[in-house]
Amino acid sequence: MAKQSPLQRVKAEFGSKAELAKKVAALLDRPEGEEAAAFEKRVSNLSNTKLLRLLEANKLVQSKFGSKDKLVDAIVRARFSGGNVDYGKKISGFTLPKLLDLARQHDLVRPSELR
Repeated sequence: MAKQSPLQRVKAEFGSKAELAKKVAALLDRPEGEEAAAFEKRVSNLSNTKLLRLLEANKLVQSKFGSKDKLVDAIVRARFSGGNVDYGKKISGFTLPKLLDLARQHDLVRPSELR
C-alpha cells in the first residue's frame, strides 16, 4: 500500500484539518499578549504536515518524558553532568521538535521514534 499524503492522514484520523488544528492549539503554549482567537487562527493556517509533526512530537514527549520541562531537564543532565541553569533557561524556549532533535543528539530518543 502506498504511503498516505498528509491530507489523507488528516481526513482519516481527525476528519478535518479544523479538528486537528483545535487539538494542536490546545497542546501549544500561546505567546503572551496574543489573543486566543488570533492564536487559533494562526495555528489553523499551518500546513497539514506541520500540524501532524507537532501533534506527534507532543505525544512522544508526553509518553517518554511526561512534560516539556522534564525533557529540558533530561537534555541538560545529558549535556552537563553538574547541570547548567542558564542552558536550561535558553532551551526551554525551543519548540518541541527542536528539543526532540537535541534529545536525539544526546541519545535520549532513538531516530526511529521521531518518524
